[in-house]
Amino acid sequence: MTIEEQIARLTGIVESLASAVVAHDNQIEAHDNQIDGLIKVAERQSAQIAQQSEQIAQQSAQIASVERQWQAYINTLPRH
Repeated sequence: MTIEEQIARLTGIVESLASAVVAHDNQIEAHDNQIDGLIKVAERQSAQIAQQSEQIAQQSAQIASVERQWQAYINTLPRH
């Protein structure tokens, strides 16, 4: 094999490797975009969970207040 043939062969290999690197970079970028999307979804869900937890706490306080009011009312009823 002549030097020119070896250089041509090596050039083909380098071009093939360059194409593989570009394809791999594209896959990495797509994967990074997917991860970013998942992080955004998780952040939104976290915010929703925090909001729902606050609403549940408020509802629990309201229920406790109503329970106290009913108990106070029941305590005013005559006992036989």
